[in-house]
Amino acid sequence: MRRTRRYVVSLVAVVLLAALSLAAVIFLDIRPKLGLDLQGGLSVVLTATTETDAEVLDHTVEIIRSRVDSLGAQEPDISRSGEENIVVQLPGIRDPERALEIIGKTAQLRFREVGETAPAPQVSDDENWEVTEGDPVDEPVVFPSTDGRLLYRLGPADVQGTHIDTAMPQFDQAAQGWLVVLDLTGEGREAFAEVTTRLAAEQRQLAIVLDRRVESAPAVQQAITDGRAQITGQFTEREAKDLALVLRTGALPIELERSQVQRVSATLGTASLRSGLIAGAIGLVLVALFMFSMYRLLAIVILGGLVLFGALMFGVIGLIGVTRGFSLTLAGVAGLIISVGIAADTYIIYFERVKDELKEGKTFRSSVERAFKSALRTNLAANGVAGAGAFILWAVAVGPVRGFALTLGISVVLDIGLLYFYAHPVVALISRSRRIAGLRGFGMREALVQAELVTAR
Repeated sequence: MRRTRRYVVSLVAVVLLAALSLAAVIFLDIRPKLGLDLQGGLSVVLTATTETDAEVLDHTVEIIRSRVDSLGAQEPDISRSGEENIVVQLPGIRDPERALEIIGKTAQLRFREVGETAPAPQVSDDENWEVTEGDPVDEPVVFPSTDGRLLYRLGPADVQGTHIDTAMPQFDQAAQGWLVVLDLTGEGREAFAEVTTRLAAEQRQLAIVLDRRVESAPAVQQAITDGRAQITGQFTEREAKDLALVLRTGALPIELERSQVQRVSATLGTASLRSGLIAGAIGLVLVALFMFSMYRLLAIVILGGLVLFGALMFGVIGLIGVTRGFSLTLAGVAGLIISVGIAADTYIIYFERVKDELKEGKTFRSSVERAFKSALRTNLAANGVAGAGAFILWAVAVGPVRGFALTLGISVVLDIGLLYFYAHPVVALISRSRRIAGLRGFGMREALVQAELVTAR
């Protein structure tokens, strides 16, 4: 009676846990987040143009993450890959072109005194007007205008983007155009007041340089001491807002180039999800048919276990998605489909061990207990190998492959737990009723008959 009570408590606990998992999905909206390939979006690999170290690359990742958060992307995945690549995945992004422009823009801002200017076509062959490579802060440079028509000989940078406290887009009623208003930090305010005071005495120009191109070069009419500056140009509303965004979040410490860009439409993502669900449903139906052909009514136990397995898996993946930002991809769906086979194998091993014990003449009740110990050892060994493979994949892989590893690893843990807390208690309770176990539609009837013959001899 004590063992029977323990089996009942175990079954009730498992069912309640699965019910709570489904309740969290339905009422708390804790459900799996869909990845890029299942809902569409943008994936881009950004590569550093120069050699850099891990610390700088990590800082770059944080800046890009700040920019992406400002875009309102759903469940973005931004990570460093190797020693020079940054992988950015933006599921559900509505404007991929704008996102591409913002996340990879270096946004190195400099204020430099203008020495002289010259038309670019006329001095294109003059070495003295050769455009400077890089963007040295403390040295004179030659940079082109945004439209490429003029070349500017500029002095060292007096004020930099690091001196910006905040940047906001603003519509200029007088000029009937958009500009970006900058509020400088204390150090930047002092530096800007000093340079504008010097240039205002002769009404010289101050160039506003963004990523080695001169956005504008207004003549300084008077000293600016309130720490506010403006970037003017022929900006559209979106261009002004995007420029303000990248200036607020800070310049990237390194220059990046797009080495790989993948766009997935929402339609294709929906089709991929539908295909994955259909594949999973077909696999489940085939498993069910095979189980019924092998174990007849006992297959109901297996189907019940698969339902519990699915409910728990759905809840766990949803919880990880909410707490850790995990997104389910097609690779993850493949892991889920494979996990159905893994779960079904567990029942096959257990039931066949029970049959073997029965054929040796043992009672159904004792066969269940002995078979469980043997099946548990086999299950731990098999799932141990699968779990080790999942762990290695998670540790060394990147991108969607890690999703496959995660779903496979979760399935291993749930499979062992359900064998112990569901499959064995159910079969053990059935074994206590000879009438149920001996039903004509039960898969154990043949083995029971053979056990009786062995006992009679």
